[in-house]
Amino acid sequence: MSDFDQYLAHFPVGLKVNVGIPVPGGDTFHDWAIIHSIDEDLISLQLSRDTLPAGVKLLVGTILDIRTGNEVSGYSCRAIIVTEGFKREVLLRLIGEIVSSELREFYRIDAFLPIKYFISSEQSEVKLKAAWKEKREARLAAEMERRQQAKKPWERLRKAPQNEELPSEELGDEGSWEDSGEGLEQPDPGEDDSRDHSWDDVIPLAANISGGGVRMLLHHKFEENTLVPLEIYLPSEPEPQIIDAVCIVAFANENYAASKQFNRTSYNTGLKFKFVEERDRDAIVSYISNVQLKRIRQMREHYLFRSGPEAPQPDVPPEQRLKLLIKTILTVSVVIIALISMAVYFKNYAENRPKNEIELIFEKGFGEYLKKIGRTPSQGQ
Repeated sequence: MSDFDQYLAHFPVGLKVNVGIPVPGGDTFHDWAIIHSIDEDLISLQLSRDTLPAGVKLLVGTILDIRTGNEVSGYSCRAIIVTEGFKREVLLRLIGEIVSSELREFYRIDAFLPIKYFISSEQSEVKLKAAWKEKREARLAAEMERRQQAKKPWERLRKAPQNEELPSEELGDEGSWEDSGEGLEQPDPGEDDSRDHSWDDVIPLAANISGGGVRMLLHHKFEENTLVPLEIYLPSEPEPQIIDAVCIVAFANENYAASKQFNRTSYNTGLKFKFVEERDRDAIVSYISNVQLKRIRQMREHYLFRSGPEAPQPDVPPEQRLKLLIKTILTVSVVIIALISMAVYFKNYAENRPKNEIELIFEKGFGEYLKKIGRTPSQGQ
């Protein structure tokens, strides 16, 4: 089955889909739409609203996320806006493969991650979802503020054009910059002030994480179907990312071996994501993929170079070097003398070796034959 046939089978005409539209700040606006027509990889959608909220724009070239179904049996595909018509009818071109939501459930990895979980007495989904959205918006605002603070005043002065006139408060009394060493801290090129240091003291936990949830060893007993707010520090590249989510407890089984080891009751707790942004979920899957690729690369290098890198040679004292040199010279001399002696011995043996019985009988018979024909052995030689 070709890609076009798969698009037609998964996105038929009249299907109701969820459209994820990226907005500034890393957020995603979700709206539902109806498929009007599909021709190979071109698909026409009718959005549910005629007017989009402020800040949400459908520009040609924007990549959207088309989803249908639920988190258990749903699937999604990315699409790029080709043109926008009247009454919010958008023409898209499907790109990439159709990804099942089930794949993200089983695509998991064991890792040590800084994780914060909160024991909340509030179990209302509506209130926890509102608190989760508020916390996420506050985190995004704080992240934007940290990035703005990362731009130091001296960076603006250093990058200012030569013909730009600086404000009077940034000039000295005589119209030149005075470096008094006061008021501003000197920049440290190796220091990143925009990094969030609140996670420096959080001890990483051994967790089995996937796009659908996380399993951890906890000392607190959670009841099943309990809602648990969660924060995950994801050391992704090029910069770390903090995942805010609300999870529901899938299971909590006592781990007797861990309880005996830590002298404290421990539980294998499985948490399934209840409220989490799809961008954060995709970031988790991307992190898992990168870690897996690194592990495969390291394993491949291990099997290709099993001997490992050569260890550096230790420094040898001069006295030991002299002893080693003398020992080497003596060994070589003994070997040379032995070879010369063996060569002389075999040469003398080849020239003056004793005659065997056959050679003696042959010489005696040959001498008698020469006498019969009237020749002496001396004449025949």
